[in-house]
Amino acid sequence: MPRLLRYFLVWLSCTAVTVTAVFLTVRFVVHSTAPLPPTAHGMPTAFGAPTVGTGTMAPKPSPVSSAPSTPTHRPSPTAPATTRPAPTRTASPAPTTSKPPAGGQGYDCSGGVGAHAVQAQGGQVTVRWGDDAVCLVSAVPAQGFTTNTAQDSARSLVVTFSGAHHRSQITATLDPQAKAVTTETSW
Repeated sequence: MPRLLRYFLVWLSCTAVTVTAVFLTVRFVVHSTAPLPPTAHGMPTAFGAPTVGTGTMAPKPSPVSSAPSTPTHRPSPTAPATTRPAPTRTASPAPTTSKPPAGGQGYDCSGGVGAHAVQAQGGQVTVRWGDDAVCLVSAVPAQGFTTNTAQDSARSLVVTFSGAHHRSQITATLDPQAKAVTTETSW
């Protein structure tokens, strides 16, 4: 076999191996990244959700005194599963309360303007505005933040993301119209 033909075959083999390696690497990277779900970054502004200033001198918002506060968290995948004891039967039913629990559970959030995502520095909140109630769909804190929710009435919901040196508070309300107000406070 002539010398030039051998060099050509070696070059062709190396090129084929290189192209295959690059193809497999790009394919792996493209298929290993999951697409992100769509978010509505501009949607809150469309129905009247202004963003209130961001700065270090912003006043602290007054806490809602009668609103119960429940932290929202995601369980760790390594946490052991807990079992609940079997319910016991009683002769008389337990008394019920007329006020639904915090977080919009028990409120009717049908109709209205629908669900919208509100992005803040501390995390993202998805809220559903119904005809007569505001319901929390999800509250996902950013890294380093914790989440607290409070709902003192069916028409108002407050989600607070707290970090070491920053707090983001999102207030979703139906009065006078469906809107979300974001307050960013740094110290």
